[in-house]
Amino acid sequence: MSKTSRVFQLARRPDGAPVADDFKLAEVPLPPLEAGQVKVRNRWLSVDPYMRLSLTTLKGVHAPTEIGGELDGGAVGEVVESRSDRLPVGAHVFSPLKGWRDLYVADAGQVAPVDADLGPLSAYLGVLGLSGMTAYAGLEFVLQPKAGETIFVSGAAGAVGMVVCQLAKRRGCRVIGSTGDPAKARLLGELGVEATINYRTDDLRARLRAFAPDGIDMYFDNVGGSHLEAAIDSMKIFGRLALCGAVELYNSGNYRQGPGNLFAAIEKGLTLTGFNIGLFAARRGEMMADLAGMLKSGELRVEETIVDGLENTAKAFIDLLAGANTGKMVIRV
Repeated sequence: MSKTSRVFQLARRPDGAPVADDFKLAEVPLPPLEAGQVKVRNRWLSVDPYMRLSLTTLKGVHAPTEIGGELDGGAVGEVVESRSDRLPVGAHVFSPLKGWRDLYVADAGQVAPVDADLGPLSAYLGVLGLSGMTAYAGLEFVLQPKAGETIFVSGAAGAVGMVVCQLAKRRGCRVIGSTGDPAKARLLGELGVEATINYRTDDLRARLRAFAPDGIDMYFDNVGGSHLEAAIDSMKIFGRLALCGAVELYNSGNYRQGPGNLFAAIEKGLTLTGFNIGLFAARRGEMMADLAGMLKSGELRVEETIVDGLENTAKAFIDLLAGANTGKMVIRV
């Protein structure tokens, strides 16, 4: 049994968009198992836009990773050694913090068993994990859509956005989505999205006016920046905005900067609600049951961008931030 783990460390703090030299794949010793602990070999790793936040020096929700510190993130793995009665060898478990590595040792209470009957193991990093439940909470609990309303979803072909679009259609909404790729736009059309905006080539404000001349009722924000400003301009009176992420700003040096037209929220009586999935932890079971049911019935379509090999995790993360993924990006270790 291996006594070492391969794990990515932060080699230097990125200046703008991360590059390969900002990361280092190192070999570190693993401690021997103590009572109540397990050794887990990761099978699937997650890369997500929020991981960029801990690479800055800003002390927000995600504390800065120190230079030389180990990177973390979601992972699904298999117990390969156990001193826990609760988790035998062969059990599959999820960890929110032990990604970017192949092996780790943890207390049994620090990982959660996963049920392979509900969906593929990789789904616990996507539709049955952080991204799926973020989409569900933002749409169902924050925006609370009504049939016939119009919603604009930024990053619509990403892991969160794709689920939001489908849930909104399920509620009888008209959906406008943004993406940077014509192939992704065609995929969104297959999901029932009525209109798509290519943020790389189109004028966001002009296209929103064309697709929703009377304005939009809701906005689900994964992107921030110019998308958020365009959405605010297009909102109807008393419109609702669910603020989930601001990936457009993550490489800017100050991801906390706000929109330049925020005063319009006063003029229009807008409701802007920032949220993260941790705020809805008490409703995890409810969300998981509904998402799993839709996944099993085929009502919910899931797309994955799979990257093979632990050594390619950093590159996958860099590509993710550049929009190279369709749906959820995962690493098959």
